[in-house]
Amino acid sequence: MAVTMPRRLPAAKRSDSGLKGAIASEWTKFWSVRGTWWTLAVGTALLLGGVVLAAISTRSQHENGTAEPFTSSAPFVGSTAVAFMAQWAVAVLGVMVITSEYSTGTIRATLQWVPNRGRMLLAKILLLVPVLFVVGLVSGAAAVGLSELGLGAYGEPYTDADVCTTVFGIALYLPLLGVFALGLGTFLRSAAAAISVVFVILLILPILLPALGLDLIAAYLPGDAGANLMRASTGEPYSQAVGGLIMLGWALASVYAGYLALRRKDA
Repeated sequence: MAVTMPRRLPAAKRSDSGLKGAIASEWTKFWSVRGTWWTLAVGTALLLGGVVLAAISTRSQHENGTAEPFTSSAPFVGSTAVAFMAQWAVAVLGVMVITSEYSTGTIRATLQWVPNRGRMLLAKILLLVPVLFVVGLVSGAAAVGLSELGLGAYGEPYTDADVCTTVFGIALYLPLLGVFALGLGTFLRSAAAAISVVFVILLILPILLPALGLDLIAAYLPGDAGANLMRASTGEPYSQAVGGLIMLGWALASVYAGYLALRRKDA
């Protein structure tokens, strides 16, 4: 009597579906969380609210007859509002893209789906960069427009090139800042710790170092580099393009540190 051998079952497919699948997974996670929408909304509100307050303050100084009223241009007000207000929401968003998974334990499921840790981190970057670039373009243009309306006749003159410089500078700075924060979040694995470090680097050190006579060091921190990137630089201490390269260097260094921690530590 012939014995029928059981048919061989096909091997199970790997859960790792490549970079395209990793990006699709990150896209779904990113937009399905309410925190993403709230953070983007808060960042936009901070940016536009800061612009309105600055414009009203400038206008009121002129209309009330202040001896030496402050004056500025619409592009300058828009970029300043990003530097002092909106960048904090972007930094929090960059940190939360990775630390929320550590806090909930879903990082284990993420690494089961995408075992290649470098690919997982790259997918998060490739998601974050275009989203923040578009946010920067839209909010930057809106900030300049609102600044123009608010300042009215009391704003300093500016050119179309100044507007393009500011809007595209904001659109470049926000993704670089988001990636920088993402790298810190990956390295530290704690939202509180990473946000605290971002706060110190962007706000505390630029104030503290000049008081200690270390102005040159402060000028090469991410905050000052981003300020140069967002508005036409006078060349002191470096050009706008150099500011962008410095910011890129900070972002790459942060991501590399995060990648090394991701490889060496368990989920």
